[in-house]
Amino acid sequence: MRRRLALALPFLAAPALAQQAAEWRVGALFPLSGAAALLGDEAARGLELAVDERNAAGGRPIRLIRADVTEPAQALIETRRLIQQERAGLLFGSVSAPIGQAVIQAAEALETCVVELATPIDNLTERGARHLIRTAPRATDYGTLGAEALTRFLPGHLHQPADALRVALAHENGGSSESIALALEARLREVGITVADRLPHAARSSEMPAMVQRLRAAGVNVLIHAAGEGDAISLFRALAEANWRPAAVIGAGFAWGLAELARAIGPGLDSVFALDVPPIETADRWAPGARPFAEAYQRRWGTPPRSGLSLAAYAGAQLVLAQPNLERGPLRAGLAALDLPEGSLPNGWGFRLDERGQNTRARPVLLQWQGGKPVAVFPAEAAAASPV
Repeated sequence: MRRRLALALPFLAAPALAQQAAEWRVGALFPLSGAAALLGDEAARGLELAVDERNAAGGRPIRLIRADVTEPAQALIETRRLIQQERAGLLFGSVSAPIGQAVIQAAEALETCVVELATPIDNLTERGARHLIRTAPRATDYGTLGAEALTRFLPGHLHQPADALRVALAHENGGSSESIALALEARLREVGITVADRLPHAARSSEMPAMVQRLRAAGVNVLIHAAGEGDAISLFRALAEANWRPAAVIGAGFAWGLAELARAIGPGLDSVFALDVPPIETADRWAPGARPFAEAYQRRWGTPPRSGLSLAAYAGAQLVLAQPNLERGPLRAGLAALDLPEGSLPNGWGFRLDERGQNTRARPVLLQWQGGKPVAVFPAEAAAASPV
């Protein structure tokens, strides 16, 4: 009996194998629990909407296989599982630099393409990965935008010349936050903006009150803070306790565009700026797909998008999934042949890959919190409102 059953198993599995061959199997690796869960889930939602859209259009269906990864060792294991056991031929991620680096390492060894939808750390595309595509901006792009904003936009808004600005950079140690802060420091110094101090700190730091006092004593009038939502909240508590605030507070990174941050801080967040991916409130002429995306998101989850991160993930995934062949070689060739100007993607980005797999036409914007919503205010072509 056992012999006959064993012989029958391959025949029983044949329909399942045929079904797998008839679909594109795509993996998604995001932190869906732990400290980065809000960001990971928001990016994953954008990817899911892009998959739903592709499947609704007909043709060969896509099966999305999700993995919750919260640290690099787990990301290595889950990447191998998705490729070797689940037979995923294409992977998406990740919002976390350590997770993204681990996914790329494992996928490269298994000759599988990875699409990074969010993580900005510069060296992600500087390690010679052959199968990496990043649709989102680099830390360098945040640095460039910051320099443009502090020379072309902020002086007029604050009614002060650029050479009167005294900037401090505070950032969480390691990962994307540090990469963005270092890029900002380099570009600000290049354009002649005074960087009075750079203050790294640990995640969930208890040092915010001391840091605020140091910044106050240094005469800082522009504070740029790159960190997660927990440390952003701690910063505002420390500013309130000190009864002091610089002329401009600028967040940097995905946490600063989250609706949850506005709920935690309240009206005190209004008028605060952030360097982030384009929010839903971006000029229609520049981001023509933002409002339709928000409507689709509302229908699916019963709530407005929590930040522009889901829109960014959707825009990148939509472009990739629109390719007729998602196998590694044809996919990379198809994407390398694209030459799309800014304004082509739903959130205002264009698309042109460089030799390292980086989309060179994705850029962040300067947003400002107005009435509890993040609104693009710079550059002018992306602005949905004037700053307040």
